[in-house]
Amino acid sequence: MDNAFSLNEKLLPAAVIFDMDGTLVATTEADFLAWQRIFIESGHQLSFEDYFPLLGKKSHDVVYQELKLTGANAEDALQRKMKYFAEIVEEKGIALMPNAEIFLQELKSLNIPLALATSSRKTKMEMVLEEVGLLSYFDVLVSGEAVEHGKPKPDIFFLAANKLGLDPKDCLVLEDAVNGVKAAKSAGMKCIAVTHTHPAGDLGMADMIVHDFSELSFPVISSLFR
Repeated sequence: MDNAFSLNEKLLPAAVIFDMDGTLVATTEADFLAWQRIFIESGHQLSFEDYFPLLGKKSHDVVYQELKLTGANAEDALQRKMKYFAEIVEEKGIALMPNAEIFLQELKSLNIPLALATSSRKTKMEMVLEEVGLLSYFDVLVSGEAVEHGKPKPDIFFLAANKLGLDPKDCLVLEDAVNGVKAAKSAGMKCIAVTHTHPAGDLGMADMIVHDFSELSFPVISSLFR
């Protein structure tokens, strides 16, 4: 990222809020396989095409809305899903998205507060961040169960901004999923979408679309805050 960031602080976002799955970390395959197993155990099939619209949704909402499970049955399904996800990650591993950590390092060097706002549950969020070594980058962490309404509702981004002590309109969101982009825009935030999991044509609500974090420079980001 261009060092001109430090010379034009008024054009910077007050904070950058990241989604996790599919944005910073390549967890989509492991997440799909874990959900597929839960669906099968609940008497349902789940193709990747069926899974795609679920990206960005709270795990509880998937269990409740798609599998019609409630109470103890829902909690059991969520615990099993986490168990399967952890087993798949242990077997196959997970990786950071290209240039993700470089981008985080550059933002931190400019003293820009960073938050993570993920639809994943707290247990999964912490496990993934520790696995890939990103936990220390974030000033604020917000997981899916911290809000009543998941993405595409804006609740999780409002909560992240509140925890940062900032006006939502001064924050920038990095997202990869349609539900996440909708949530960011509903919160009144600027949003850059990365095409890690969805094609650009599906992410048209974003203020900007890039294919990789390496495309993000000072002139690119500052143009959103003029």
